[in-house]
Amino acid sequence: MSKVSGGYVNEYELVSIIHPRLNADETTAAIATVEGQIVSNSGELLSTDVWGRRRLAYPINHLLEGTYVLMTFRLAPDKAPVLEALLRISEQVLRHLLVRGIIPFQGHDRRDRDRDDRDERGPMASAPSDADPEMAEAEAAVAAE
Repeated sequence: MSKVSGGYVNEYELVSIIHPRLNADETTAAIATVEGQIVSNSGELLSTDVWGRRRLAYPINHLLEGTYVLMTFRLAPDKAPVLEALLRISEQVLRHLLVRGIIPFQGHDRRDRDRDDRDERGPMASAPSDADPEMAEAEAAVAAE
């Protein structure tokens, strides 16, 4: 908790899922609305990271995907319930999770993890015909026919 302009503030992370039927401009407007609510409640927006459209783990209101957005900000503790109430009644936000404190990312990006897995497997094993000269001759004879 830090003290800013006479009051205490907490750092928060907000992950929200925006309705998938919104076009790009409407999605940007929905994100700007949430950012505006944070700022209008004397909050300080630290970052906004749009993860993009992703498949949901389970259907929400018969929808299978949504646009994920991560926001980090500072806000007075008494203003957090106000923000959550606004998110709950918003038709543009399918789900949200507001967590006090910024959680450091630990781990690798999925692409890095996949690359590391390929490196650990090493080069592909040679084909059995390369290991057995008789088998290679038989395959060559069949190919020549």
